[in-house]
Amino acid sequence: MARDETPRLAPNDRPASGGDLVQRTALVISAVTSPFVVIAVTATLIVLLLHPPLEQLLLWTGITVLCTAVVPFVFVYQLWRRGRISDIHVAIREQRFAPFVAALVSTAAGMVALYAVGAPRQLVALGCVYLAVGSLLTLISLRWKISMHCAVLASCLVALALIGYPHMLYALLSLPLVIWARVQRQRHTVAQCLVPVLIGLVIPPLVYWGALTVIA
Repeated sequence: MARDETPRLAPNDRPASGGDLVQRTALVISAVTSPFVVIAVTATLIVLLLHPPLEQLLLWTGITVLCTAVVPFVFVYQLWRRGRISDIHVAIREQRFAPFVAALVSTAAGMVALYAVGAPRQLVALGCVYLAVGSLLTLISLRWKISMHCAVLASCLVALALIGYPHMLYALLSLPLVIWARVQRQRHTVAQCLVPVLIGLVIPPLVYWGALTVIA
């Protein structure tokens, strides 16, 4: 299990055949479902679903998006610019620890900020979900390359359902397409995509409901 089952990537992170329609389709799907994109969109939708006044909407959205998406992306981008990682999706498992820890620290800071400004407990509880899922994925990634695309998409869709938009669960039907894209691009095996989907479906509800019981 310690051995990666996926090939190393070239620094430019291009698909194997740029002119091939199948590869291009897989690339587009991977780009649209990038964890950075999915997290930013989900954070915004979650705040909107809470129907706060405009001032609080901007404040809560700003903190959430900044700490869960912007700061982690900037950190990864800087590592990539300096040649410390191969690509912004951190496709090589051995390069994942520092970016993952940075994202967890940033999220923890965001949770503290949200609590300090009086954000709803539901929003803080979802921060706990992010930390729990992220910590588990970080630990797994020490030994096995797991798909962040699949984990983040599944977790975010479940989070939206928990916060009051159950129809988002229908979007889980898109996961087979994402799995296909990641396997097609040779970033992951099928198992490396299915395990994070299971994590994203099971862990968020347990942590969310547990966190709501202890957050004042």
